[in-house]
Amino acid sequence: MNTIPDFSINEIIENDCLTTVLQPLISMNRKGLLGFEALTRAINPRTGENIPPFTLFSLCTDIETLTELDRACRRKAFETFAPISKTDRTLLLSVNIDAAIINEETFNYGLTGKMVEECSIPAGNIILEIIESKAGCDAALTSFVDKSREHGFLIALDDVGTGHSNLDRIPALKPDIIKIDRSLITNINKKFHNMEVTRSLINLAERTGSLPLAEGIETVEEALTLMSLGIDVFQGFFFSRPIPAAMAINPDMTPLKFLASRFKTHVLEKLNRQKIMENSYKKMAGKLRETLMGTTPEVADAALSAFITENSNIECAYILDTNGIQVSETICNPYKLKENRRLIYQPAPAGADHSLKEYYLTIKTGNLWHTTEPYISLASGNNCVTVSTKMHNTPKSPILCIDIST
Repeated sequence: MNTIPDFSINEIIENDCLTTVLQPLISMNRKGLLGFEALTRAINPRTGENIPPFTLFSLCTDIETLTELDRACRRKAFETFAPISKTDRTLLLSVNIDAAIINEETFNYGLTGKMVEECSIPAGNIILEIIESKAGCDAALTSFVDKSREHGFLIALDDVGTGHSNLDRIPALKPDIIKIDRSLITNINKKFHNMEVTRSLINLAERTGSLPLAEGIETVEEALTLMSLGIDVFQGFFFSRPIPAAMAINPDMTPLKFLASRFKTHVLEKLNRQKIMENSYKKMAGKLRETLMGTTPEVADAALSAFITENSNIECAYILDTNGIQVSETICNPYKLKENRRLIYQPAPAGADHSLKEYYLTIKTGNLWHTTEPYISLASGNNCVTVSTKMHNTPKSPILCIDIST
């Protein structure tokens, strides 16, 4: 049962009941700290009990109160970080700014600059972290970002990848850092779609000059997967929970060292698995190629169907001519098809043009074999790879294509 708090935001601020804890931002390339994110904690001014962050901010029933609390949290964060910054000028501090308060009426563009100046922190060491889903006025948000950059601050977009985030804000605001939300990160090593969306966000960040940062890391498997995708900067319980400022300057680097050591083994294991799978794919495709060599085009479909029946991990198979046009039907494993999605996922018919596909073009450049990266098959809707190879070693040889479950 929810109870009405017996205190107000004004009481918390006036009684100095706000504190800042710091969660490390870890750089694998640096093999150490990149900086911290400042997180606010509060205590009840009447009882001394801890106030959950959600409860604290839910007390703000109007924009004026929210603005007052947001500024108080920011000021406390700078005061907490100031001694650390003085010791090491390379460290960054990320502070959250509630985008709901960014509008022409309530936001003082010079206030944050005055705060860091009073704390003797270089503006270039401060990341202003915006949860863009809460922004109400695009013009005010763009103006805020532009003016903040003029003061030297770095800009981060938080929660990128959540259901409510707007990707069009990335080209509009050109953030220095894109924080990939934990909803994509959790169990990413087991979720193909999450992995591919994250891969796309990392590529987007790198191509637009932003630093991708993964937040919410809790397991070594998540961290290893993200390192494989190209992430360098991490934040999460796996590395460290939020800690008091007194502990922040020398955080425990054991998880980082373990991850760096484990990653080398992880890559070697992955390459070895890929080699084994590649050899098994080639062996399977080689057997099918031998089976088809003695057949005529009229019975090729039947031969494909018989082979698929004997090899249950094959999704489907088909044959292309030297121009990339499909000359056989797509013979599918009926147990692999998702009947409830057949209107979306349809096997390609005879006569379909595959001439722009990677698995065709690679063979046309002279390669005897090619295996694609895993993808969702348009024939079945399942995760698979396509193995392609020439039927025989002649310039005008047909090309055999096999979709194999992964």
